[in-house]
Amino acid sequence: MKTFIKKFFPIERTISQEKGDFKLFALFERKDIQGIWDVVLAADWLPGEEMKSLRYVFGKIRAVLDKNEFIQVSKVVLLDVNEPFIEELQDFLEDYHNPSVFSDAVINGMSFKTGYIIVSPLNSTEPA
Repeated sequence: MKTFIKKFFPIERTISQEKGDFKLFALFERKDIQGIWDVVLAADWLPGEEMKSLRYVFGKIRAVLDKNEFIQVSKVVLLDVNEPFIEELQDFLEDYHNPSVFSDAVINGMSFKTGYIIVSPLNSTEPA
């Protein structure tokens, strides 16, 4: 696993300890822009003050990544836990036995070259 990706594990832990658990914490490299990553997050505490949450999350990322790594982050996407993308991702992960890394996938109409799942929506759901 890339050193760049490994740096997001302590970022997730720090934010979880300060704000609450995530339903999803993942990095996605889109097929159309290789080497650039989208950080996609979903948590019950995220909705509401989106700009404040974005500044907070970017600050935590910026504190850990060096300048060259930071420019690899295209954007941070904050999702409501009930977004259709979360449901589609859950279905995808269930179909492939909850991988923590995957490649060449289409989820909710979006094409990804690579995905790293740090917190899976499957791990955060209650058993039926």
